[in-house]
Amino acid sequence: MTEKKPFKTAELMKEMMKGYYRDGAHAKENGIPVVWVTAVSPVEIIYAAGLFPYYPENFGAVAAAKRVADKLSQVAESKGYAHDLCGYARCGIGDAYSEEHPVGEIVKPDITMVCNTQCGSLSKWFEVASRFYKVPHFVLDAPQIGNEPEELVTQYFIEQLYELISFLEEVTGKPYDYDRLNEVLKLSSEACRLWNEVLETAALEPAPFGFFDACFHMAPIVTMRGTQQAVDYYRALKEELDERIKQGIPAIPNERFKLYFDHIPHWPKLRWFSELFASRDALVAVSQYTHSWAYDFDLSRPIESLAEQYTEEFVNRFFDYRIELKKRLMEKYDVDGFVLFSNRSCKPNAFGLYDKRKIITEETGIPGVVFESDMSDLRFFSEEQIVDKLEPFFEQLEAGKES
Repeated sequence: MTEKKPFKTAELMKEMMKGYYRDGAHAKENGIPVVWVTAVSPVEIIYAAGLFPYYPENFGAVAAAKRVADKLSQVAESKGYAHDLCGYARCGIGDAYSEEHPVGEIVKPDITMVCNTQCGSLSKWFEVASRFYKVPHFVLDAPQIGNEPEELVTQYFIEQLYELISFLEEVTGKPYDYDRLNEVLKLSSEACRLWNEVLETAALEPAPFGFFDACFHMAPIVTMRGTQQAVDYYRALKEELDERIKQGIPAIPNERFKLYFDHIPHWPKLRWFSELFASRDALVAVSQYTHSWAYDFDLSRPIESLAEQYTEEFVNRFFDYRIELKKRLMEKYDVDGFVLFSNRSCKPNAFGLYDKRKIITEETGIPGVVFESDMSDLRFFSEEQIVDKLEPFFEQLEAGKES
């Protein structure tokens, strides 16, 4: 297979993330409280308060990519935590109890702030962490939304955002800076716009960018959303992609198929999956997962817009809505098939995948496949079983092209 041309911006991203983690480690030395936050939460409020937001989930993803999640998980399990808990949580809990830190020590929080739009596991993990580290804890509660947004849910969340701001004022002893929130939200909205434009290049034929590229380049939109650095980074990445489009540089050679992937990537085997699909001339082009940070804020009504964007995320929606969103993305990116990852670490997103596969194929005619594994822990990975699942799917794709 032809060697893939690396992105020039990749080195910039690596340096940015090194700087982010250095800043987290040194935050307390500089008198900046560290706030543990969840990936899908209004981090803009934390940045505007002048605090340092830290993402333990990202720590778990890094541990998984470095293939040490099993070691950290075993430490957590030795303390009585079940092996079928979220892999990210097992990594964070395991590192807290470990004397050795194979990916660097997880940064200790001064505050824990959890938003439960994603799942219940995060709420319990952060609650346990707040007791372990003996720090203040805040929960943003987001009731699930069906097909249409609900005013009652939005208003309920708005009131909690104001409670969060009062909580931060009390903990820090400083008045909240709403002018700074407007500045942060403007930066966040611009970074999200650029990220969305980057993702949309995967719809081109051939595409210069795909899902596995997005998994690598998504770190700043998750951890640094609301900063000028994130805006600058995605502007540079978009410019590089525009140049690749002009030069005809594809994400994979000989692209014949476009695929949809759901949901979190298999971090320790990311390259293996990427090469497996590319060897079948299949570009994994789109996923709800990487679109999770393509927000569009209304800067004229910051608090209201934050409430709308974060409660209406697909991870906080009902079963039928998630199916419709998948179908819309499949249509937009004109995919030939879809792959659903039944992730034992993320049960809310693995729920009902076999039913979803059946419904989507019946309603669209697009073939799909479900495989089972764990996003972080290689003790639950079987290359042979996954290939056995995917081979008949690849044959379906070939048959569809020939018919």
